[in-house]
Amino acid sequence: MARTATRLLAFYMVFQDDFGQDADYQQAIAEFPRPVNEDFLRQLVEGIRRHGPYLDACIGRFARGWSAERLAKVDRAILRLGAWELLGTDIPPAAAIDEAVELAKSYGGADSSAFINGVLNSIMEKREELIPGLEN
Repeated sequence: MARTATRLLAFYMVFQDDFGQDADYQQAIAEFPRPVNEDFLRQLVEGIRRHGPYLDACIGRFARGWSAERLAKVDRAILRLGAWELLGTDIPPAAAIDEAVELAKSYGGADSSAFINGVLNSIMEKREELIPGLEN
């Protein structure tokens, strides 16, 4: 459960980043009502911040007709989180996708969960091809 709560806080922080509001870790953790794993939180948020343009390119490649910039901010934040977990962490891919879909069900629009599931499954299928791009 701590990982799920940590993902939720990471999602909030990544979402805030889209508005130019880089959240402070200590303040975000202090204000969050559930226990989180600070190391995991930093791994997620820093990875997304560091590799955002590449993650957006991957998302755009598989979003069929949508660039990352055109997506709703909520969907974009969830996709960035899911894509980073798939490409930049050792989280089992099924867990990363399931967690992203659950976020989409709670915070996205009516079609968000199916859309996010499709994009992340496509990224997972090309994972071995995409991971080396993080090093550029």
